[in-house]
Amino acid sequence: MAINYLNSVDLNKNYINNAAIQNLAAEPTADTPGQIYFNTVSQTLRITEEILPATNPKTYQWVSVSGDITALIAGTDIDITDETGPIPTINHADITRAANSATAVSPAYGDDFTVVDTITSSATGHVTAVNVKTVTLPTIAYDLNKAAASGNLVLSKDGTAQDTIAFAGTPNQIEIDIATEDSYTFGFPAAGVVLPNGSTATTQATGDNSTKVATTAFVQSAVTGLLEFKGGFDADDGTVDGSGDDFYTDVVFAVGDYYVVTAAGNFFGNTATPLTVGDSVIAQNAVPDPGTTPATEADFIVVQSDTDLATATTVGLGNVVPGTSATVTAPYTNGTAAIDVVDSTATQKGAVIVAESAVSNLEGIDVSYSSGTASVGLDIQGLTADDGTGDPITNFSVPFFNSPDDQNKKITLAQIASLIQTNNSKTGTITAGQLSGTVTHAFGVNTIVQTLDSSGNTVYCDISRTATTSVATITAAQATDITILVQKIG
Repeated sequence: MAINYLNSVDLNKNYINNAAIQNLAAEPTADTPGQIYFNTVSQTLRITEEILPATNPKTYQWVSVSGDITALIAGTDIDITDETGPIPTINHADITRAANSATAVSPAYGDDFTVVDTITSSATGHVTAVNVKTVTLPTIAYDLNKAAASGNLVLSKDGTAQDTIAFAGTPNQIEIDIATEDSYTFGFPAAGVVLPNGSTATTQATGDNSTKVATTAFVQSAVTGLLEFKGGFDADDGTVDGSGDDFYTDVVFAVGDYYVVTAAGNFFGNTATPLTVGDSVIAQNAVPDPGTTPATEADFIVVQSDTDLATATTVGLGNVVPGTSATVTAPYTNGTAAIDVVDSTATQKGAVIVAESAVSNLEGIDVSYSSGTASVGLDIQGLTADDGTGDPITNFSVPFFNSPDDQNKKITLAQIASLIQTNNSKTGTITAGQLSGTVTHAFGVNTIVQTLDSSGNTVYCDISRTATTSVATITAAQATDITILVQKIG
């Protein structure tokens, strides 16, 4: 069934894509100017126009919409047969050019070959002539030779020497065998190679124990960073045992230097790093010139002997006892404390496990743990599914928060549906014989407006909106009422 429009449709200059004109075998009544259809018998597009001179009332007739090209005219380099139709043929005109000639050659000295010299074209850009020329290469011969038992490599032109390169080895480093004609053989001396002072080689990967040459960098990398015990020192005033040097200002340190504390004190005067007898420090950065750049605490790794008593901020010796709240028990067996948290009661603080309820009217809460933290939330997906068809809608309730009362309350789905219907839709009428109808509301302009005829079919009217009204208008009065339905959106 066709869609019933009761007003004009304005496409605002937009396209109608993939549309087809109404197909009819016979003409309908011509009573409206500009009506069109496609006649399937004559295969023509037809349109109505007013019959002139005008009459009262006006009269209209159907006419065909058609057109055709009556003739074609040949242009430059274009030939046309049957110019006036019905089927003209358009051809490109013949043009003049030299005959094609193709050769495949690989010219050497003294040979010749043909190249294009000039190309002539018509005013319309067509090629009319091609001129070619023959190019002859000169005859020149170059040779590169080496005589037997000679170290000289000679470049000759047409048999005359032009340049000579002499090859010679280096004693104890490179030997050259020149015995064979046109051949050199380079190699190391059979007695061994003596490398020049300052020669370099590839540094092998750390841990390589093969017979490859070891560079100075490889050796230094292999030994750098090994621990070397240097002695003891006073952590309070920095005096190094034996030498009397000041550990903090005078000593040159290499990576891996190892010292033991023989008198307690704050390391580099830092109260946050107290050292006791038996603690150790290891240099992790080199300090080659303490007079210019003295050592700092960051240049060392501190190894505690772990014989100090523990504090809230210092690792050391200590024991574990329960607190006065009795929340934790700590009985000892063979020097080991077994720490346990007591269960919580109404009067005793202790451990509490938060778990989901298995009681049907308390379900819907999800509890999950991560790193000792319980996450509690609603578990709607975990509830038993119910499509609601087994009970009336008044049996289903959902919770909600009442802001004016500052209370949590419940409401049935039936009550929610009634509120939505009351607050979001209204109806009105275009009375039979009238051209418009108005629905008054408080929905604002964001509304959906639908119009239906008396049979319940959708009809299309012109709709205008304000914040408080929706008006439906038609151009031709109808014999029955048209219902206007307004629904709030957004």
